[in-house]
Amino acid sequence: MTLQSGHKASTSHAAWMASLAMGLPGAALAQGAAAPDGGVTLPTVDVQGTAPANTLQRAAPVGRLPGAVQDTPQTINVIPREVLEQQNVTTLEQALRNVPGITASIGEGNGGVSGDQFRIRGFSAQNDIYVDGLRDFGAYQRDAFTYEDVAVLKGPSGFALGTGSVGGGVAVNTRLPRLGNSYSATATGGMGPFARGTVDINQQIGETTALRLNLMGQSSEVVGRDNVDSRKWGIAPSIAFGLGTDTTFSLHYLHYEYDNATDAGVPVITLPGRTVARPATEYGLPRSTYYGVSGDRDKVTVDQVTARLSHQVSDWLTLANDTRVGFYDRDYAFSPVSCAAACATSFLNGGNPAIGYTGGNSPYSQSSWSVQNISTATARFTTGPLRHELVGGIDVWHEEIDRSGYSYATARSGTIYGGISDVALPVNPRSTNSRETDTTAFGLFLNERVWLTPQLSLIGGLRWTRYQVDYEAGTPGAAPSTDISKSVNVVDPRASIVFEPARGQTFYATYSTSSTPPGSYFSTFPAAVNSFNADLDPERNTLYEVGAKLSFLGERLGLYGALYRIDKSNATEFDAVSNTISQTSDEQRNQGIEIGVTGQVTPAWTINANYTAMDSETRKSTNAANVGKRVQYVPEHAASVWTTYEFNREQPWNLTVGAGATYRGQVYLNADNTAEAPSGLAFDALVSHRINDNLRVQVNGYNLGNALNYEAMFGNRVVPSAGRTVLFTLAADF
Repeated sequence: MTLQSGHKASTSHAAWMASLAMGLPGAALAQGAAAPDGGVTLPTVDVQGTAPANTLQRAAPVGRLPGAVQDTPQTINVIPREVLEQQNVTTLEQALRNVPGITASIGEGNGGVSGDQFRIRGFSAQNDIYVDGLRDFGAYQRDAFTYEDVAVLKGPSGFALGTGSVGGGVAVNTRLPRLGNSYSATATGGMGPFARGTVDINQQIGETTALRLNLMGQSSEVVGRDNVDSRKWGIAPSIAFGLGTDTTFSLHYLHYEYDNATDAGVPVITLPGRTVARPATEYGLPRSTYYGVSGDRDKVTVDQVTARLSHQVSDWLTLANDTRVGFYDRDYAFSPVSCAAACATSFLNGGNPAIGYTGGNSPYSQSSWSVQNISTATARFTTGPLRHELVGGIDVWHEEIDRSGYSYATARSGTIYGGISDVALPVNPRSTNSRETDTTAFGLFLNERVWLTPQLSLIGGLRWTRYQVDYEAGTPGAAPSTDISKSVNVVDPRASIVFEPARGQTFYATYSTSSTPPGSYFSTFPAAVNSFNADLDPERNTLYEVGAKLSFLGERLGLYGALYRIDKSNATEFDAVSNTISQTSDEQRNQGIEIGVTGQVTPAWTINANYTAMDSETRKSTNAANVGKRVQYVPEHAASVWTTYEFNREQPWNLTVGAGATYRGQVYLNADNTAEAPSGLAFDALVSHRINDNLRVQVNGYNLGNALNYEAMFGNRVVPSAGRTVLFTLAADF
C-alpha cells in the first residue's frame, strides 16, 4: 500500500513502515487453541464488546498495572468511548477536558513544545502520553479518530511509565481488530465552518483473525478566532491474529498529517497601579484578535507502526512484547507577542499601539524517529497461604531529533488590534542554526502484590532507569557551539497497602516517585539548554495518596475519593522574560482532594462527574519572592460533569439528551504570581435520536453561554477558547 502525501518525507516513511510490517514475525502464529479431541476450540464471537459504564470496573489502562481501575491504588480518570462519541470529541485535548486538574500549555514556538502539552495537577506531562502502553513520541496535536478510550493516571508514576510522569500520565487505548464484523461512519458539519468524516471497519477474515481500518478527514475553523483553521487526515489499518486464543499478535499502522494555523494567543497586560497582569481580552480586546502571519503554520506528518504480542504460557504466566517505531516530520512557524508597559498604557487609553514579537519565533523544520520495546512477564501464583501477582520486565527506547532553524528576511510588526495575517514574510532559504538530540533509556521494572489475607494486600515495586542524552547545536557547516553528553541512573520505588473488605470496595494508601533527569526536555524544549547544568541531580517527585473506590447498584455506579500530596524537589521553572528554563533547588508542593462518580444511576441515566481542590505552594526557591506563592498553572478548584438520559430506548420515538459543564479556577501564569488567567466555565449539550438500527442523528452544542474562557496558557499570553459552536452529525452503524 502506497500513501501519497504533500509532505516531503511522508512517502518514504510510509514505504519503510509497510516493509517493516511485512517483515515482522508472527504471521505463522497459532490460529486457535487445541481442543481435547485434536480440533480447534473457537472463542465466542462478540461484535459489540460492550464495556462497563462504571469505569472503575474497566481494566487498568497500562499493562504494567494488572487488574481493574478499582484494584489500582492510585487515582485514574477514564473517559470511555461512549463519552467520546456523545461529545463528538476530535482531539486528545478535547477528551481531557473531562478530567479536572489538567491545564494545557501553548508552548514556545522555536522550542517545539507546541502541540499536546498538558500539566497534570500542575506539573508538566509533555513527554508522558502513552498509546497502547507505549510512549507516544513527538510534540504534535493528536486526533482521536482511533481512540477506544482515554485515561489519566494521577500522581508520579515512574514505576509504571518510566522517567518523567511528574503529575502523572495520559494513557490512550486504540481501536484494534476484534472477532465479528462491524461497519460504521460519521459525517459532521456545522459552525466554524466545520466538516469532518470518519470510517471504522472491522472485518473478521478467519476463525481467529480480523482486520480493522479507521479513516478520518477534516477541514475546520475555530468559532470566535480569526484565521485559525485546520486541515487534516489520517488512516490506520490493523490486523490481529489468534484472537480468543492463548497467543495473540496485532500489527497497527498509523499515517496522520495535518496543516494547522498556529495560534500564539493574546498578550497579558498590567493595569496601571496593579501588580497582576491579565489577558488584554479582559479589557476590551476582541477575542478574535490574531497576530500571526500567513505563513504561521504547523505542518506535521506522523508514521507509526506498533506490534503487540501476548502469549498465555500457562494458567499462571503471561508474556508480552510490544514494539513501536515512529517517524515525525514537522515544519513550524509561530508568532508569539507581548505588550509591555507603554503598549498596555496606550491600549487602555484607547490607542492602537505596536506589539512586540517575542520568544522563540523563528521558523524551523524538524525530523525525528523513535523506537521503543517493552517486554513484560505477569505471574500469578501462591506460596503457602499467600497469593502473589508479580509483574516484571524491560523497557528500552531511543529517540533522535534533527532540527534546522531559519530566519525571516523581513522583521515583523503589528498592532494590538490586529497582526499582519495577510502578509507572507520571506524566509531565508539557508538554515541559521541546527540542533541534534539523541536520547536513550534502558529500564528494568518489578512490581509484586501479595495478599496477606483475602482482603488485605501489600504492593511493592521498583524501576531502575539509565538515561543518556547527547545534544549538539550550532551553525550548519561549523563546529558545534554546544556539545552536551549526560547520563544518569535513577531509581523510582512504589509501595501501597490495599484493603478490600467486600467486592466493589477498595481502600488504599500509596507512596510512589518519579524522576526527571537533567536534559529530559532538550528534545521538546531546546531553551532548556541555555541554563543546563550537568551537575544537577534529577528532578524528584513524590506522591502520598490515600483513597477509596466503591461500586454500587450491581457495580453499575462507581464512587471514588482521594487525598493526595505531591512534593517536587529540584523543580524546573520557566522565565517568560528571558525565555529560558532553569533547573533549580526549588521545592514545590501540591496537595488536595479529588472525588468523582462514574457509571449508571439507572439503566437509562449515565453520569461521569469529577471535582478536585488543590492547594499548591512553592516551599523553597532561589528567588525569595517566589516562596509561599502558588505553583503556576494550578487552579484551586476544577470540576467537570457529563450526564445523559435515554428516553424510550429501542423505541421508535427515542431520544438521548445530555448536558455537561467544565470549570477551571483562576491560575497564575508564572512562579512569582504576577500574571493570571481568570477562571473559566463552559456548558455543553447533546440531543441524539436513533432513526433505526443503523442510523443516528446527533446535535452537539459547545460553550452555549459563549463565555470568554482560555484553553491554553503560557507565561505571558493565553489562547481564548472557541465561542458558541453547534455541530450536526449523521452516524451509520452496520
